Amino acid sequence: MTKRLIRRHRLQKRDPTASVSEAVEPIVYYLDRGTPEPVRSALLEGARWWNQAFEAAGYHDAFRVELLPEGADNFDIRYNVINWVHRSTRGWSSGGSITDPRTGEIIKGVVTLGSLRVRQDFLIAEGLLSPYISGDEMPSELSELALARIRQLSAHEVGHTLGLGHNFYASRAGRISVLDYPHPLITLNDDGAIDLSDAYDVGIGEWDKVAIDYGYQDFSQSTDEGTALKQILDRAWERDLIYLSNQDLDANPRVHQWANGVDPAIELERMLDVRRAALDNFGEAAIRRDMPLATMEEVFVPLYLHHRFQIDAAASALGGMHYIYAMRGDGRKPVEAVSADEQYAALDALMKTINPTELAIPKNIIDKLPPRPAGFGRHRELFPRYTGLMFDPISPAVVAADHTVAMLLRTDRAARLIAQHAIDQSMPGLNNVLNALIAASFDVTPTNSYEAEIGRAVERVVVDRITRLAGLAAMPQVRAVASLHLEQLVERLASESVSNSYENEAHNSLLARDITRFLERPGETFDQMDTPPEPPGAPIGDMGLDYLMPNPSCSVWWWEVDDYQDSTFDKSR
Repeated sequence: MTKRLIRRHRLQKRDPTASVSEAVEPIVYYLDRGTPEPVRSALLEGARWWNQAFEAAGYHDAFRVELLPEGADNFDIRYNVINWVHRSTRGWSSGGSITDPRTGEIIKGVVTLGSLRVRQDFLIAEGLLSPYISGDEMPSELSELALARIRQLSAHEVGHTLGLGHNFYASRAGRISVLDYPHPLITLNDDGAIDLSDAYDVGIGEWDKVAIDYGYQDFSQSTDEGTALKQILDRAWERDLIYLSNQDLDANPRVHQWANGVDPAIELERMLDVRRAALDNFGEAAIRRDMPLATMEEVFVPLYLHHRFQIDAAASALGGMHYIYAMRGDGRKPVEAVSADEQYAALDALMKTINPTELAIPKNIIDKLPPRPAGFGRHRELFPRYTGLMFDPISPAVVAADHTVAMLLRTDRAARLIAQHAIDQSMPGLNNVLNALIAASFDVTPTNSYEAEIGRAVERVVVDRITRLAGLAAMPQVRAVASLHLEQLVERLASESVSNSYENEAHNSLLARDITRFLERPGETFDQMDTPPEPPGAPIGDMGLDYLMPNPSCSVWWWEVDDYQDSTFDKSR
């Protein structure tokens, strides 16, 4: 028999019958004294947002955040501590707790915040704004964006140590939880200028208030606790305050991380507009005076891939399902297929992301990127290169296109497409998605020779991903459909063997040979060249470091590692 407990700090009202009461003993968190300003103030402010949730639950001044007392040890079990740490690589953060396994009581909250999170938001803002017009100024927008993210991150990690899990649900009520992974909401003003003013939300979310009310409410003895708890969730349901978490990311288009908007397809198209406006403005002003021009690439990478997480969100509509964690007897509809219209709209938006015009890098940017000087060597946060020392204008397009195609042609998504089309013929099937991909890559007329080369690179990406699907998918019908499309592509390439350009003829010939070799020997080990790796940026993935994870037998019942930012550990693709 399994007994499930809510993990929570001990918190009781002095007067449970009062609508608002002081706590018998408030929950107090302490911030590491080594935290520098202005980060110190931002962390204090963000963590203190949680008092809003406790006030909404009827507590007065029941949650406090103070500086750690002089001489206190961060590891002292008596203190809930927000630690400030540094890493020589990308930033990460975590929210853990030491919990009594017998009761679920949280004995100590342990937050660890990484300093380099600030650096990432600076890079994002520099790429979007190209703000250094004279080269020496330090525009306030950069620090404001970074500190806004730090406030949100502080609230996020403290939330984990209060017992809350991630909530990635995209509600019609807006940004409902600090336990989301928020992508900065960047907009365009009427004059087309980039606007960062609403990048991150301020204050605790409405769902967070619901969760605290449910987990920490101290009911009077005369209250029917079961009925009262049900009413809390019923009221939340009526306001579209719903909980869906990590495991729901790939199948429900209303659940996504590092993305915005209720309709992921509409938001993707909006983000492409923002990206294009920033690319058109990008130049030397993205870096400060006396910095090597080659370091523009560090800033260019997050801008060029600005939309990549929204691609993931839009792709989840294909073969997706709207669903909730329904309970027997609650009277709610547990599942509903994503409509055909919504799926086709997402597919159309995704096809725009692999168009050569969208992938082409403006020539003024290419002309400003020399080889890297001594002391500024290459590292993993830059685009991969086929070209050695020189900046490669093709591989970024390969990386971006592969991100889209790989998300669409995941083996589980392909199987869901087969299944949904079998049940309802109006729904897109795998055949429809493959037709769209082939049309968006092979049927595009480039406007110049650069776009033509990008187009050939995209065709290669599409063929390689279909080949992987045909060779690796567990569902036989997925392999069958993918293989048939490869056979049809061979016939098409043969009919186009006499091309209007030497480059196309060479490209078509190699594609046809590679496909034929696979079809004739599909059981052999793949010997395809790997796709150039995407620079890290997706802050979350499967850790792949199980030996570092806490052991539940040691009473650590919660460990969320946020912002770990290393795509090496992403096993999903």
